[in-house]
Amino acid sequence: MDKYGLTDSQLAVREGIRRFAAERIAPRAAQIDECDEFPTELFDELGKLGYLGAAIPTEYGGSALDMTSIALVLEEISRASGAVGSSYNAHIGLASTLIAEHGSSAQKQRYLPELASGRKLGGFGLTEPSGGSDAGHPQTRAVREGAVYRVNGSKAFNTNATVADVFVITADTGNGVSALILERGMPGFTIGAADRKMGMRGSPTAMLHFDDVQVPADHLVGPEGSGFRAFARTLDKGRIAVAALSVGLAAAALEASTAYARERQQFGRPIGAFQGVAFPIAEMATETEAARLLTLNVARMYDAGLPIKTEAAMAKYFAAEASLRACSHAIEILGGYGYLRDAPVERYYRDAKMYQIGEGTSQIQRMVIAREILGRDVLRFDLPSSPSKP
Repeated sequence: MDKYGLTDSQLAVREGIRRFAAERIAPRAAQIDECDEFPTELFDELGKLGYLGAAIPTEYGGSALDMTSIALVLEEISRASGAVGSSYNAHIGLASTLIAEHGSSAQKQRYLPELASGRKLGGFGLTEPSGGSDAGHPQTRAVREGAVYRVNGSKAFNTNATVADVFVITADTGNGVSALILERGMPGFTIGAADRKMGMRGSPTAMLHFDDVQVPADHLVGPEGSGFRAFARTLDKGRIAVAALSVGLAAAALEASTAYARERQQFGRPIGAFQGVAFPIAEMATETEAARLLTLNVARMYDAGLPIKTEAAMAKYFAAEASLRACSHAIEILGGYGYLRDAPVERYYRDAKMYQIGEGTSQIQRMVIAREILGRDVLRFDLPSSPSKP
């Protein structure tokens, strides 16, 4: 009996991606980080195996996995490589999901088959140079002129920016926030150089610049002014994804620490025999398991159609913090070797730090949780999970 209560199909998904991650992703993880190059061939393989269409309905060539299965996939990929996990999530969890859940029939037919197969990769433009937490008031503007929108502004920290072909971005249309689909190569749409990051090397992020870009009006996702509510639900779901990615990194750190604590000898016995090493490992194991359970619980809630705002924020907040602590402990347990780039744990730490910031910072998650507990009349502020009215 599976202790997490997973179905046979969910177990099969987990075993399939675990095998692929161990055989194809993990052996490349250090090189991806060192070279800071996007692993195109791995994403080609993920596309052929159906993983790039995980969140896309079967009628558009997708796999239509439930959120619980997607969380399992994300954990296993991230456990093998944080960078691959980050880019994978940006493709399936943001661009693909917004079009699949809120796009028109024509938009779905045009974009989803190519996104599902991996012939095109997706990106999502939300954060701006001025900040990302106040997502309800973007500086990017989209003005309707007949059959087109003229888009001006910029977006920052866009995962997959240098390799994506299809972008869903948010812009102020004068009556609220709207979502628009942009394609690489549109006149006036330029992509900056890849950012030089502390971690997630090999998962490229860059600026998007819009200089009077003419976007056809039929590229509007949903009714005008409805974009905030559309991506607010997507971001709640995205917090489940980031929690799963964080669990994967924590699990990798725990595995590396445990192996080293068993093998490394000091004073005539394995260092795991000493409380200074054993207790941190016990803490890592407990917090990793708790984060996994929080994540699977909210994923099941999503699959059941239940509200997930509070639980998604809790899972993302706890998992991101637990992951960072686990990776920090791992470096300490490996000692000097943990600080060297020859060992993977310093990479885990650099990657884990991003999830304390991305998809809503830990501070934002605590504000969301507190507001849901105390009530909006006590805590009044606009957040990605609380659409503001124009």
